[in-house]
Amino acid sequence: MCDRATGAGGVDGAWWPATHDLSNELPDLIAVVGSLIGPIRRVVYDSRVWPPAPARVIRGGTSITVDSYRLVASDTIYLMGTHTRDAVLFVVPSDTDAETAQRMLKEVSGSSHPMTINLMRALLHVPEPGSGEDELWGGPASPISGDLPAGPHRQIGKES
Repeated sequence: MCDRATGAGGVDGAWWPATHDLSNELPDLIAVVGSLIGPIRRVVYDSRVWPPAPARVIRGGTSITVDSYRLVASDTIYLMGTHTRDAVLFVVPSDTDAETAQRMLKEVSGSSHPMTINLMRALLHVPEPGSGEDELWGGPASPISGDLPAGPHRQIGKES
């Protein structure tokens, strides 16, 4: 998780699902994000990116509505809480290689700056050595500075 940028394109974090199957992926995502923002009541995903998902997910005896909708940014997923809190997550494609995805998740969780969808998309780009694009990966001109914490594979929560 990270701070959401104000305005269009702001995101709260990144999520790297193991598969493209929301029925298998959502219960754990709901549990983790719910521990951060409170109970989740609804999940909205883009039907152009994900195959159809069940209309409801049961988590701990609670039924969570799952809706497909053509989102402004198809590479995001929205989790809406019960107390006017929500989370917008950038979705790292499940077929992204582990090194690239882990590097991106470390950048996001270690960021001291609010994040946007465009920055998340740029972070998925692996720069060529010596290309001058290393500023995205913590070089001197990086918009994301500071030491990056080590994190587990497919991490969602911000480390302390």
